[in-house]
Amino acid sequence: MNANARKIAALCGKDLRDLARNPTMLVSCLMPVAFMVLYRYLFSRNGEGVADLDRIAPALNGFMMSTAALLSIAMVGSMVLLYGLAEEKEKHTLRTLMLANVGAGQIMAAKLIITLAITALAELLSFLVIGAPAAMLPAYLAIGVVGALPILLVAALLGLASRDQMTSGLYAVPLLLVAIAPMFAMIDETFERIVVFLPTGGLDRLFKLLAEGTLFGAEAVLPVAVTAAWIVVCAVAFTLLFRRLSRDN
Repeated sequence: MNANARKIAALCGKDLRDLARNPTMLVSCLMPVAFMVLYRYLFSRNGEGVADLDRIAPALNGFMMSTAALLSIAMVGSMVLLYGLAEEKEKHTLRTLMLANVGAGQIMAAKLIITLAITALAELLSFLVIGAPAAMLPAYLAIGVVGALPILLVAALLGLASRDQMTSGLYAVPLLLVAIAPMFAMIDETFERIVVFLPTGGLDRLFKLLAEGTLFGAEAVLPVAVTAAWIVVCAVAFTLLFRRLSRDN
């Protein structure tokens, strides 16, 4: 293992320890799973009187998988990444690390690795709670992890732009609302047509196609293209702004 990889591994360990000592972040990571437990309980009670549960199972699984992933991405991205970066800036942890010959890119790589891992874990636990067919799990995790990238890259930039934890809380609200917007697509037809073009809109549609068994059909082209476009746009923005925002003033 070269020096760069060793530093990133050490930073990942530090971030995990920081997470374990922070009750707010721990609760944020567990909230998506808790919501799925609640939804599963409510739907199971309401479904007792439904004669044809098999008919509504695909729609229900699609909604539950999408909701679980959206909540995981929103909560972990806004708290573990955005809030965590702002906290380290406020406490001058980033400055201390940089003075110890740790590069800003190494710090950010460790943050993104840990955040993606925790997001995937939250999605996995939520999937187990939902009780969807196990055959869907690999595709579910792949869509959930890749689809999380736009929100996590924006969260990283907002965390670096935050002066302190209070500012990060202000930035987290619109980020969280954008991330979970597809959950409310059913409210209005116009909103449903618009939400597919949001950063997590393609991801939401892909989960529903997965539940319907048509993930590899023609209908998946638009949500895949939207998700890929957002990943490219956010990656370019991150590359252009990272060096300037990563300066610890």
